[in-house]
Amino acid sequence: MSDQVNEKFLGSLQEDGLEEFLVRGHPQIRRLFQELIKSHSLLSVHLLPSGLSFLSTIITLSEDEEWLFLDPSPNETIHRRCLQAERLLCVTQLSKIRIQFRLHNSIEVSLEDHPALAAPIPNEILRLQRRDAFRLQVPLSHDLKCILPTREYEQDHRRDYDKSRKKGIEVPVIDISAGGLSLEIPLNGTSPVVGDQINGCYLKLPGDLIAVNLEIRNQGRRIHSNGKEALRLGCSFIALPIQAANQIQRYIYQIEREARAYGT
Repeated sequence: MSDQVNEKFLGSLQEDGLEEFLVRGHPQIRRLFQELIKSHSLLSVHLLPSGLSFLSTIITLSEDEEWLFLDPSPNETIHRRCLQAERLLCVTQLSKIRIQFRLHNSIEVSLEDHPALAAPIPNEILRLQRRDAFRLQVPLSHDLKCILPTREYEQDHRRDYDKSRKKGIEVPVIDISAGGLSLEIPLNGTSPVVGDQINGCYLKLPGDLIAVNLEIRNQGRRIHSNGKEALRLGCSFIALPIQAANQIQRYIYQIEREARAYGT
């Protein structure tokens, strides 16, 4: 993500329904930082609003666990700008879970005769497991659909949805993640192959119609209980806008909340 997108993402957590993934409270936050220190996690530090960035690691916490110490940038210009920045956006991963937090009022200190950056420990951390590594099964009750354009529509991307809908093919979505989805299409005519891109698609989320472009990553045949065969396409999203990504993420959380409510 760019600095602008990262900042927008962190700044709209409540609106995007991601507030439940914010870690708050002294013990939880300190424990999470200790895990990052122990794992030697590489930290991407973004200077806002300048857009400069550098790689760092968390060295340690202060004895009272109120301050965080980071490796400074070896670039003197970036280091000076870092001390002047309004805030630092820090992004890393821990066990494939995305970790984001903001630091304010960073200062230069000497730690065991080595330069370091110090900043007050933040009051909240975003701990977000993106569903890129696995797909979430779509419940039958949701009847999630994706509209695939015909070849004729693909050649004229200027048409709007209402005009293209008559020429589109509505197919069921089998599973979905933040990174892509699986579709089921009939076995007739010329089938798409791995590597093909399908532009001008529309994902029909409850209450939302989202424009998406897809790339086919894998495929296989499915045989239903009635003996009918269909083609299953595993697709990834191409250059998905942040707003669309957040809508899909909210839908995934909705499915998970419903599953927990029903004990499934």
